[in-house]
Amino acid sequence: MTLKRHKHSSITIHAIRQRAGVPYHVERKVCSGCQRLLDEKTIKRAAA
Repeated sequence: MTLKRHKHSSITIHAIRQRAGVPYHVERKVCSGCQRLLDEKTIKRAAA
């Protein structure tokens, strides 16, 4: 079995996620080709 390799090309997606019941604005970077999550960081607490 051979795996096809590629260079990850990231796109940025903004989303609202919950942590312990508190909504947060999150910035996620995913590969545009394989949809693999490359990075995720919390930006700020979202308005309830």
